[in-house]
Amino acid sequence: MTKYLNKISILAIMALFIGSLLATSVAQAADKIRMGSRNTNLDVVLLESGLAKKYGIDIEVVRIKTGIEMAEALIGGGIDVGIVGGAPLVSAITRTKKIVLVGSAWTTDGGYAKVLVRKDSPIKSIDDLKGKKIANKIGSGSYRALGDWCDKNNCKVSDFQILNTSPASIIAALESKSVDAGIWFAPTTSIAVHKGIARILMDFKGANLGAATWSARKEWATKNKDVLSRFMAATVDAQELILKDSRKGAELLSTGLKKLGRDLPVPVLEMGINDFYYEHGMLDGKLIKAYSQVFDAFKARGKLRGSKPDFTKFMDASYYEAGLKIRK
Repeated sequence: MTKYLNKISILAIMALFIGSLLATSVAQAADKIRMGSRNTNLDVVLLESGLAKKYGIDIEVVRIKTGIEMAEALIGGGIDVGIVGGAPLVSAITRTKKIVLVGSAWTTDGGYAKVLVRKDSPIKSIDDLKGKKIANKIGSGSYRALGDWCDKNNCKVSDFQILNTSPASIIAALESKSVDAGIWFAPTTSIAVHKGIARILMDFKGANLGAATWSARKEWATKNKDVLSRFMAATVDAQELILKDSRKGAELLSTGLKKLGRDLPVPVLEMGINDFYYEHGMLDGKLIKAYSQVFDAFKARGKLRGSKPDFTKFMDASYYEAGLKIRK
């Protein structure tokens, strides 16, 4: 009888142990997030800081080139969450209800978007670029910044030959002299200047109110509220790290970019890291105003059709609010 009971006890312990392993495995799988990353400052700082792990989140990085592709990846289910700029986001939500906006990543007045020309270029002002080739991603936030700046400064986007170019190819296009200028933002602009390929001609400060938003696949977010809330806590930590210590943010950015084959000194990266304001939360009237401006600008240029969406229907601040309560 004693031997029989011992066997039962051993079997029970083994069953509990196996059950525990299975439960742990399930929990780990549930805590994984597929995050789209365009290697922007906030993406990289979040990844390199390890802040997500503090909240039990395992980030699976999906490399994406542009905000337009980020929105498409959310719609298609290729990622769970990612930062989408105002222009690609507004374009996406005029076509789908599969995206939910969960928190602000950063805001800008347009000054983040910079015009690059070759270091030895004779071009002295944006007027000198009229009729010339400019590398830029059509439909991006920097493309919108150019248009909005022109609306206030007596020019038109059609004054320039805009070549639809991926961000990764803008520097190469300048270096090969296949374009006369490029328009993008840090760290791409920092890389071009650091390598001696280009100089900054100007920026579009004051052009518009811009915003990039943490956006999630709605179906996934609804089923994984706890996971997404913990992820949002980590993003707020990353935003505050950059705001409070730009040098530390630049150090993390430098480390992350080095892993991607971009070896840039910390001081160079620090110059561009504050081109954005890393304001978290902000699912409010300011964000709606930014999206409304995007919609109006692109509709006027024939880039969007239909009526303006009710942006509030795409916003859900509950993930961000829950994240604030569990921040460590």
